[in-house]
Amino acid sequence: MCLYPEKTTTVTPISEDPNSQSCGGGIIFGVSDQGINYSPFARLYWVNPNTQEENIDWHVEADFTLNMDLNGGHVNNVSRYHYHNIPTNYFANDLQIDGTAHSPLLSYATDGFPIYYKYLYTNGNDMNSGISAFQSGYQLKLGNRPGNGVEAPDGAYDGNYVEDYEYINNLSELDECGGRYGKTPEYPNGTYYYVLTDNWPYIPRCFKGKNVDNSFKIGPNCPASTAVQDCSTIVLSIDDLIHTNITFNVYPNPVTTHITLKFSSGFNTYKISDIRIYSATATLVYSSKTFQKEINLENLKPGVYFIQIDINGDQLTKKIIVE
Repeated sequence: MCLYPEKTTTVTPISEDPNSQSCGGGIIFGVSDQGINYSPFARLYWVNPNTQEENIDWHVEADFTLNMDLNGGHVNNVSRYHYHNIPTNYFANDLQIDGTAHSPLLSYATDGFPIYYKYLYTNGNDMNSGISAFQSGYQLKLGNRPGNGVEAPDGAYDGNYVEDYEYINNLSELDECGGRYGKTPEYPNGTYYYVLTDNWPYIPRCFKGKNVDNSFKIGPNCPASTAVQDCSTIVLSIDDLIHTNITFNVYPNPVTTHITLKFSSGFNTYKISDIRIYSATATLVYSSKTFQKEINLENLKPGVYFIQIDINGDQLTKKIIVE
């Protein structure tokens, strides 16, 4: 995975690719701090009781069907232990996660963004705003499934299938991939990150990052990793990062039409590799690979935004208020 990931507006699902004849069995969502895969998707489908034909439009929710241990995991058919749900026992008894503090950094997603548990700063931009427990924006659909119980399932939406759930805008601060933009103890300048929750989907089912490496794809004959080519950002050494002392200001702020970027004296703007602006819901609204001193924001709706500057792998973030 890329050490310095890039967020895009494209959503990459972790489910299978039915058009692939080989490497199309889905994608591992991420890897835990202990090296255990977060891999909630299972290739289980509705089966026609008369013909035994699988309907791949209806995915059986693995956690609803398979037997899981106290950590929401089990061993698959190639003897690999992995998580389908929240590793509750590990979080509570080993990591001592109880909601009194921000979740520790638990793992990294396949696209390179960090993963946390539900206990987060109440205000994503304020590390002194207290801790709140977050849930995903998914809920069960109302009514009954459209199937007839033969070609497709019937009965009430009860969570037995992935398609029983729907994402509701504004139900949560987390987006459809369980992501949020904000500060964390490990990323005090802010970053996009994913959140494990106690309600479905528990482990997110899609990515917002640009690069999802082939090494995390499931299936026979998957192509070789392309991380060397995809993760082209110049990486600084730890000492370089520690001694980096770059500051920048954004003015006017609040803003109505244009903002101006001003960096600390002596800084060479050619070191900037990316400039991105996100909304408060982590939607990318502006992106540029080249430095521009002035940026036009007059097309943005009033609200809170975050400008993120990538400098040789380091990240600087400022909050912008558009009036």
